[in-house]
Amino acid sequence: MLSLLRNRLIPIYFSVAVYYVIIPIGFVTKWWLTNEIMAPNGTILVTGGAGYVGSHTVVELLQNNYSVIAIDNLVNCYAEKNQKPESLKRVEQITKKTIVFHDVDIRNRDALDKIFKSHKIDAVIHFAALKAVGESVQIPLAYYQNNIAGSSTLFEVMQSNGVKKVVFSSSATVYGIPQFLPITEEHPTGQNCTNPYGKTKYFVEEILKDVCTSDPEWKAKLAKTHLGFLIT
Repeated sequence: MLSLLRNRLIPIYFSVAVYYVIIPIGFVTKWWLTNEIMAPNGTILVTGGAGYVGSHTVVELLQNNYSVIAIDNLVNCYAEKNQKPESLKRVEQITKKTIVFHDVDIRNRDALDKIFKSHKIDAVIHFAALKAVGESVQIPLAYYQNNIAGSSTLFEVMQSNGVKKVVFSSSATVYGIPQFLPITEEHPTGQNCTNPYGKTKYFVEEILKDVCTSDPEWKAKLAKTHLGFLIT
């Protein structure tokens, strides 16, 4: 399976600053290197780093000689009091490397700013989000607050600290009800989204497009999850 995933690395450029790609989960590092977004051995902040996709990405980053700072509010993972999440403990066992971890919510501006000022961060991979479609219909305000307001706070803190490279984990739900199949890069986004979760992902994509338009130093990649792949 891993060899199959490795063969699916196909970059597709969208604009000067915002890129869309087809890329297998866990191979974000190779994607960055081949597109010359950043040199190896940098320091990457991973939001939602204790989650399923986040922790697997952390493995790949460490194995490709990046330093990793993971943050998570632990809402969807297990951790004993005052200890790292179990998922990240296992990542350290697998990689034999150390992960810097902070129990932080992305809506906490002061805590985020302290992390950025305490570390020389080169780029961010942003996974942190509430992510259940059905639940988003039941508690939409929580999803808008966490996913949109939280992402905006993260981007503001990044900008104030001079960090302007980000990979945003979006979702195929931004396509809404498909207008044609299979879905391709030409498919419209944001039309007929069927749930608040998908809308939050679409809105954050639009925020990043506007940020990149306003400041050419920003480099953003938007990745969508579908059938085990990050695609658009």
